[in-house]
Amino acid sequence: MRAGLILLLGGALYAQTPDKYPLEALQIQGNKQIAAERIIAASGLKLKALVQKSDFDAARDRLLETGAFESVGYSYKPSLNGYDTTFEVVEVGTLYSYRFEALGAPDGALRAALKKQEPLLGDKIPATPQVLNRYNAAIHQFLDGKIEVMGELNADTGGLEIVFRPTGAVPRIAEVKFTGNREMLTALLLQKLSKDAVGIPYSDPLMRRVLDTTVRPMYEEQGRIRVAFPAITAKKAETNDGVVVTIAIDEGPVYKLGTVALAGVPNAEVATLEKLDEWHKGDTANFTRVEASLAKIRQRQRTQGYLRAETSVARDIHDDDRTINLTVHIERGPQFTLGKLDIQGLDLIGEPAIRKMWKIEPGQPFQDGYPESFLNRVREEGIFDNLGKTRAESNIDEASHTVDVTLFFSGAGTPTKGKDDKRR
Repeated sequence: MRAGLILLLGGALYAQTPDKYPLEALQIQGNKQIAAERIIAASGLKLKALVQKSDFDAARDRLLETGAFESVGYSYKPSLNGYDTTFEVVEVGTLYSYRFEALGAPDGALRAALKKQEPLLGDKIPATPQVLNRYNAAIHQFLDGKIEVMGELNADTGGLEIVFRPTGAVPRIAEVKFTGNREMLTALLLQKLSKDAVGIPYSDPLMRRVLDTTVRPMYEEQGRIRVAFPAITAKKAETNDGVVVTIAIDEGPVYKLGTVALAGVPNAEVATLEKLDEWHKGDTANFTRVEASLAKIRQRQRTQGYLRAETSVARDIHDDDRTINLTVHIERGPQFTLGKLDIQGLDLIGEPAIRKMWKIEPGQPFQDGYPESFLNRVREEGIFDNLGKTRAESNIDEASHTVDVTLFFSGAGTPTKGKDDKRR
């Protein structure tokens, strides 16, 4: 009787899980940013556990609910003792760094709490609603429910990142103040900074970006290349809803310009560029003057057809003798040539005369600014009586690296004989 009962119970258990077998192997494919072991942990599946199709469906749903994947699929097949399973994932394309603002808790403590609750993701996360909502809730809980939190994409640092901060409007800057400045008058600093800073939403990264584009160049014009802003504080304004921002300045010493090396162009071009501009080596390192020299270099490249020419500068700072050496990298890019020249608004005599004056042939390097200077020359030389408005239109083809030019004339008649003879 007992043996019969055991057989019945065994049959009943088998009937309840007829297709459950041990999970012998689990692989993740398609992941590029999130480690496979983290994905496996988030799926809820465990090796050696008894599983069936419904368990794989549930694991797929759990992964999709994380907000880290655009799609999740799986396949499984019998192995010697159970199932071999593969999950194919497509991650959300872009992950963003994140930071905290005005939450009143240490950065490290907040990050540790999030990583403990969100083991799937690391220091970069997707900006999907599922992820942001979970992170908002986790931070809110960590802060004992005292602050409602919102996370959103933000560009205050110059690149996109996710910022978690209290909900509501960000206070705007009502006034700026300076401490620590001795060589630069406060009035000059305020005049330069206030027009760009007052009225904008306050954040430390954004304030530092504004300082880098307004105040820093003022000091670097004096050779104070080590100028720093060690502390920026903000407190509520007394007379409005804005904040008063106080900026501490460490002006630093004056540096002199040492050597200047040019790289990225042929030696013959380097020699020419070195003759074109006086860098004032040995003088105070005036970076306003340096930038003016770089602008000349870029323009020279563009007049040779390198319309996308750019420059960058590597600084080699020597604190012992307070000098700075520069290496100027010139990225010419592709060389553009003239495609075709079209002339609108001239008669059968005027058009050939203009084509004869035009100096760039199709296939030759296109000179940036040449069409406009050419039209100025036509007007200055009085080629046509009663010449009306003129304009040049340059159509740049990035794929073929060619430039088609159209010159538009209005009010121009036939060139006068005397003036035509004068040109010849």
